[in-house]
Amino acid sequence: MPLPLTRREFTHLASALVSLGLLLTLLFHWQPGPIAALASAISDTYYRFNPHTPSRDIIFVAVDHQAVKQFGRWPWPRQRIAAGIEKCRAASVIALDMVFSEPTEPEQDKALGAALAQATTIGGFLLNGIRNLRPDEAGMNLLANSSLTDFQDVRLIESEEVELSISDVLAGQAALASLNTLPDKDERFRHYPAAFVLLGSVQPSLGVQTMQVFLDSQASLRGNDGDLLKTAKLRFAERVVHLDQRGFTRLNFYPEDRFHTLSFAQLFAPDFQPDQFQGKVVLFGITEAGIADVRATPLGQYPGPLMHATFMANLLDGHGLQELEAPTMAGVLFLVLSSVLAIMLIRQILLRALLYLGLASAVYLLGLLLYRQAGIWLESGYAITAVAIAAMTIETTLLSHSRKHAEKLRLAFSTYLPPGLVNRIVENPDQLKLGGEKKEISVLFSDIRGFTSMSEGVSPERLAEIMAQYFQPMTEAIFDQGGTLDKYIGDAIMALFNAPLDQPDHVLAACRAAVAMQYAQIRINESLGKAGATAMKTGIGINCGAAIVGNLGSSIRFNYTAIGDTVNLASRLESATKKLGVDIVISESVYLRVNSALPCRALGDVHVAGKEQAQKVYELCWQMIADPFTGKILHATSPDFS
Repeated sequence: MPLPLTRREFTHLASALVSLGLLLTLLFHWQPGPIAALASAISDTYYRFNPHTPSRDIIFVAVDHQAVKQFGRWPWPRQRIAAGIEKCRAASVIALDMVFSEPTEPEQDKALGAALAQATTIGGFLLNGIRNLRPDEAGMNLLANSSLTDFQDVRLIESEEVELSISDVLAGQAALASLNTLPDKDERFRHYPAAFVLLGSVQPSLGVQTMQVFLDSQASLRGNDGDLLKTAKLRFAERVVHLDQRGFTRLNFYPEDRFHTLSFAQLFAPDFQPDQFQGKVVLFGITEAGIADVRATPLGQYPGPLMHATFMANLLDGHGLQELEAPTMAGVLFLVLSSVLAIMLIRQILLRALLYLGLASAVYLLGLLLYRQAGIWLESGYAITAVAIAAMTIETTLLSHSRKHAEKLRLAFSTYLPPGLVNRIVENPDQLKLGGEKKEISVLFSDIRGFTSMSEGVSPERLAEIMAQYFQPMTEAIFDQGGTLDKYIGDAIMALFNAPLDQPDHVLAACRAAVAMQYAQIRINESLGKAGATAMKTGIGINCGAAIVGNLGSSIRFNYTAIGDTVNLASRLESATKKLGVDIVISESVYLRVNSALPCRALGDVHVAGKEQAQKVYELCWQMIADPFTGKILHATSPDFS
C-alpha cells in the first residue's frame, strides 16, 4: 500500500472530498447551463440503448415529403385537411399538432371545423406565438373547459399571450392543449411540460390532454408542499408521471423509425383501411423539411410532433423516467468518493489508475442499468466527474506526500549513508523497517592511537582541520563498501553493514572497508608529514552477529543505530588492537566468513571487558590485500609476524 498519510494530510484530503461531494450535489440541484450540458453529454448516450418500442395505440399521421409531393406545398386548402381528418374518424381521439390561426376561404374553414366535430379532436394553441390575440368568449369558454382542475403546489410557467385557431376551427374541437415544449439550458429538448398557466388557468400540454380523453381519466397534478428537493407527480388513475417542480418530465426517447407512422398521402391510397384507427390515438403533425417543427434532442434532430407522441407512449407502456432527487444523488456521490478513497490504499499507481477508470465505467454502467431496467435516470456525469476530480486530488496529495517523505528520508540518511543507498531507500522505502528490528549485521569500530597526546600540542582550529582531513577519506572508504556511518565518537568511527538495507556480503564488505581505511591512513599521514604534523595510526575492530537496529533513542531525540552484544564486542576488539599491536582485529564469527577470501592470522584468545570467556581473535592482514584506490599491495608475501 502507499505511504500512509499523516493525520493532518488525511483530514485535509477527506475534507476536500466531502466539499467536492457537497459542491457537485448543489450543482446537480441548481443545474447551471454549462455544467448541466457537460453532464448531459454523458448520460444522453443512454437513449441509444432504449430497448422499447412506442405503443402501437399511437399512430402518427405526418405531413411529410411524400404528402407534399402528392398534394403540393403546405399550407393546403383546409378541405384537404378536413378530408384527411374524416379518414380517421374511427380513432378514439385525434390530436392536432398545428394551429390554424389565419382565416382562409370561409367555406374551407367551416369544412375543417365540421370535420373536426365528427371526431373527438384535441386542438392546439401556442403560448407567446406569432399571432397572439385575446381569445373571444367562445375561446375563453373552451380554454376553461380544457383546463386542469386537480392541481396543487407545482410552480408552472405562466403566460398571458396565446395564439389560437380561428373561431370556425375552434368550434369543431372538443378541447384545447398547449403545443409548447421548452429546451434545457444547452438548447436540447429532453423534458416535456405537463401544463402551463395561461390567463390564470392551468392548461395541459397536448400529450396530457390527449391521454385524459384516451384513458378517460382526469389528470391530477400535485407537488410536494413546495419542497424543491422532491418531485411532483402527474397521475392518470394508477399511471404516474414524475415531474420536477416546474411541471416537466424527462422523456424516454425512442428512435424515430420505431413509431407507427403513416404519411398523410397514405390516407388516400386505394388500399387504405380506416379500421386500423379503431380505438387508437391519431396525432397529426408536420415533418416536411423547411416547414417542419424540428427539435434538437439527444437522438439528434427530431420532429416536434414526436415529442408529444413520446410522452404519450412513455405513459401508456410505463416507459417513463424518474430522475433522482438531490439527496439521493448526494448519497451516490459520497459512495463513489468513498470508493475512490479506498482505491488510495492500493500501492501500484498503474493499478490505481485502472481502478479509477473501472470505477468511472461502473458508474456509467450503473446509470445505464438503472435506465434500462428500472426507468431511473442517473446523471452519471456528476458521479464520473467526482471520480475524476477525486482521483486527481488523491494522486496529487500522494505525490506531494511521497516527495516530502522522500526528502525526509534523504535528509535523515544522507549524513551517514552513501548516496547510492540513500537513493535506494528513497525509491524503495518499504525496504526500510524503522523502530528497531533484530537482524544480523557487521559492526566496524575505528580509533586513532594516541589521539589525546597528539591533540595536546595542536590548536583547536588546527585539530578540527586535521580531523576533517581524517574523517573524509575514512567515511568514503566505508561508503564505497555500502556501509552506514553510525556516528563519530570523538576521533572514533562506528559503521554498520547490512543495515538499514540488506547487504548479502556485509562481512566481506566490512573487512574491505577496514583495508581501505588503512590505506587511506597512509595517504593521510603523507599529507600530514608534508605539513609537519605527527603521523596517525588507526586501530579497527570488526564483529558480526545479531543486533537490534533502527531509530533508537527517546521521543525528544533519536538516531539510527545498533545496540547489542555484537556492537559491544566490536568496540572491545578495536580496543584490543593496542594490546595486540596490530591494525585490524576481527572476531571468530568474522574469520569464519572471510578466511577463504582474505588473508588472516590467528592471534589466540583474548579477554575483553564484558565477557567471562576469552574470545578467539584474528588479524586481518591488510598489507597483503590490494589498495582499492591504487590496486597496489604493501606486502605481496606474508609480513613478519614475529
